[in-house]
Amino acid sequence: MNNKGYCLVFEGRAVSGFDRRDVIEQLSRRLGRDPESIGRLFCDKPVTVRKGLDREKAFDQQEVFSRLGVCCRVEPPENPPENSDKSDPEIDSGPSHTRCPKCGNDLTKFGTPVEDCPYCGIIISKYLKKRQQSVVRA
Repeated sequence: MNNKGYCLVFEGRAVSGFDRRDVIEQLSRRLGRDPESIGRLFCDKPVTVRKGLDREKAFDQQEVFSRLGVCCRVEPPENPPENSDKSDPEIDSGPSHTRCPKCGNDLTKFGTPVEDCPYCGIIISKYLKKRQQSVVRA
């Protein structure tokens, strides 16, 4: 399975509890850039800082930035690779759902498998079981 295409997005702010000036100073030393250019990034607007990462590397880099006090998030690939062993790529019946079968929202944003949809509140396994039962009756 190709898991490339993840992006590391800087949120434009320091992690809560970190001093913004200290974070800028540490980050400028770490990246070898002047503090002024780094400081311009702290404008509370998201900026994609890395693209095309595999999942593990993206989360590793997020952890490194977090320890420095930089607020970052990992975004999944825009178009995840199709998995040929699934009949309906929009609906996953396994433990790692990528899309909610009811509302269709992307569940990979959370980084870990979810059993209930944070958007519409359904319990995915129950929803799929009920949906499968209604298809069998028809």
